[in-house]
Amino acid sequence: MVEEGHTLSHQLKRSVLHMAREGITATGIARICHCSPSSVIRIIDEAVELKSRVARLPENLCFDEFRSVNSTMSFICCDAEGSHDIVAILENRLTKTIREHFMNRYTNRERAAVKSVVVDLNAQYIKALFSNARIIIGHFHIVQLVGRALIRS
Repeated sequence: MVEEGHTLSHQLKRSVLHMAREGITATGIARICHCSPSSVIRIIDEAVELKSRVARLPENLCFDEFRSVNSTMSFICCDAEGSHDIVAILENRLTKTIREHFMNRYTNRERAAVKSVVVDLNAQYIKALFSNARIIIGHFHIVQLVGRALIRS
């Protein structure tokens, strides 16, 4: 019923995961289950196994940033076609972190097989990682840039 040395039951953990899949926030789940939000987050983290690398890099990738924990900016990479599967989520968007992630997990040959990378306007490190890839600026970022230019004029 309860793992040795733990206080939360297996049933409670299953309930937490079910509610998380339904989109209920950690604080909402904690209130419903009468436990702390940090316990909810810990249960979810234990259940989710993030792969350190995908078996094969997709030919077309999308890179972007998103606001994550404590309002910091994190990095996400996904398959640009078909499945849109997540390839990587990194804790920050620093060039060093992104370079190390791809350089340490994929060979030059695997990275050279990538044909295109969709990026925002801050992606100077792409050519060093994916030597044969076409760099494509995402249309959202172009429209955003034009919009900002029009506001200033």
